[in-house]
Amino acid sequence: MAGLICSLDVRIAYVDAAGQLTGGGYIGLINPVNFTFEQPEPERIQRTSNLRDSFGNVLDEVVRPNPATITMGTDETGDSQVMAWAFSGEVTGYTQSGATVTEATTAVTKGLWTKLPHRQISSLVVQPAGGGTAYVLGTDYIVDLIGGLILPTQSGAIATGNVDVSYTAAALTGDTIVGGTVPSISVRIDGEGRNLATNEPIHIVVPRAVLAASGGLPLIGQEFTSFEMAGSPIKLPGLPLISINKPRAA
Repeated sequence: MAGLICSLDVRIAYVDAAGQLTGGGYIGLINPVNFTFEQPEPERIQRTSNLRDSFGNVLDEVVRPNPATITMGTDETGDSQVMAWAFSGEVTGYTQSGATVTEATTAVTKGLWTKLPHRQISSLVVQPAGGGTAYVLGTDYIVDLIGGLILPTQSGAIATGNVDVSYTAAALTGDTIVGGTVPSISVRIDGEGRNLATNEPIHIVVPRAVLAASGGLPLIGQEFTSFEMAGSPIKLPGLPLISINKPRAA
């Protein structure tokens, strides 16, 4: 006799309707904050007696299970692909080509930030439209070099209108998470773990589940960001909804 509390290495693979892998392999290791398999209360269909001596008793009963659900939470949001699940989205490439911009005419408004066409800029020069003495950084304007924004100060010489800007933009590459494009994912879940109560290995497999993000995603807070995905395990021919394997050496 023993209790059960698990540590678990989770890997997830995209699958098609037949449960066959479609993405070429597994994503992970994914650190699970929680992993819950829930079997709701079944529906009971009963035939009851109206006979004199057994009135109200059950004569026959059929139990019809309600669909099971899976909930998995993770704080592995530094991984772009995992984070995309939290936003019901997908990952695409992010690219900014390096550039040298010279005296590009730009509309600005005193007291408001203006977004330049590039981010992560350097060697910024702001001057009157058509040429002239350059404005003074910190007096006439302030700049966010990482975001590529300039702000004419209220007391500075830059008026609302056009200025010429020159700068160098860094070459950038990375990921873009496009939210709201993938409402659910069809996946296989594979977890290799250990029952910490007994130190015995445990292997959890969900051949196919359809999951969607649920709940909030705190991007700013006092703790590491985590999110949950919830959905239903899908019954595939010849396979269980979920299998819990407890392998032992032969």
